[in-house]
Amino acid sequence: MLVLSWNNVIFPPMDSSKMAFRITTISDEFPEFWQTPSDVSRRDSLLNISICHDRKTHRVTVEIGDTVLSENLNLAPPKKFWIASIGDSFSSGQGNPGDKWLDESCYRSKLAFPVRISEKIENSILSFLSCSGSTVEQGILSKNGQLEVLNSLIMSHGSPPDILFLTIGGNDIGFTDVISMVQRDSNIADKFDMRFFFVSHQIDRVAWKLREMNISRVVLLDYYDVTKNDRNEVDASCGAFGQVSLSNLKLAEKKILQRLNQLLRRKAQEYGWITVDNSEIFGTRGICSSRSLIRSRNESLVLQGNEYGSFHPNEEAHQLISMKILKTLKEREILKI
Repeated sequence: MLVLSWNNVIFPPMDSSKMAFRITTISDEFPEFWQTPSDVSRRDSLLNISICHDRKTHRVTVEIGDTVLSENLNLAPPKKFWIASIGDSFSSGQGNPGDKWLDESCYRSKLAFPVRISEKIENSILSFLSCSGSTVEQGILSKNGQLEVLNSLIMSHGSPPDILFLTIGGNDIGFTDVISMVQRDSNIADKFDMRFFFVSHQIDRVAWKLREMNISRVVLLDYYDVTKNDRNEVDASCGAFGQVSLSNLKLAEKKILQRLNQLLRRKAQEYGWITVDNSEIFGTRGICSSRSLIRSRNESLVLQGNEYGSFHPNEEAHQLISMKILKTLKEREILKI
């Protein structure tokens, strides 16, 4: 009597015309690997046949000497874990072109943390929609924007993504304006009060749209701190911030960056989103640190031929962020990897 035990393996064969196939004996100790009919005929044993597949139906034929076993198998393909990423240059991977951008118009990088995470999760697929320069109004909620594209994918798929990564608020608050203003003005906090009201409302609009799309599992990242040195102190001495004084840089870090991250955490709590705190990663590794995780202007010029990658997380930073997110998801038992 021959007993066949099928093991549904999630990775399809490299050559779709051939099936990845192996037979071993089932043993309480160590399985034997059988390669020839004579190996099989030596004694009676249970067989384990493992097959890698990506189709629903297979015709499987096993020949052992003069004996031919043939059967149609209906094997359900493994369920995909769908990851989506929307947002700005933080999640697109700006500053890290690698050998080639995935999408140069959006500065989407295969070194960005959403891609890194997708590579670590077996049987996952990634809808990578994050785009450098995006705001809520122009890029996320706009016509043909990221959420409209994602909604089309949901309609086609029949269900929402298993998880959504979201980076939002940096361009809406105007980080570029912050750097420009702190070089000449020490009263920047007052000038940004109305912007924070605006950003709060914009986050609400995104949350309402996500709720309408039945996307409930959202991972919201707070923004990285570019200002800290090796001693976890705000530092303007390396020249990366131009003519910004130390006092103004400290003000910007406290009144703009910290305030924005506090707003993001409040909104995440309000809407039941998962938050990822990046302070441990960047706390001693800002742009003036000897172990900086932030792209400098010169690095950006060398790597991608322009300055747009400046003040963005580098390749190592995205790797560390991906590890932090994976740890968070495992702790919440969203992932079992």
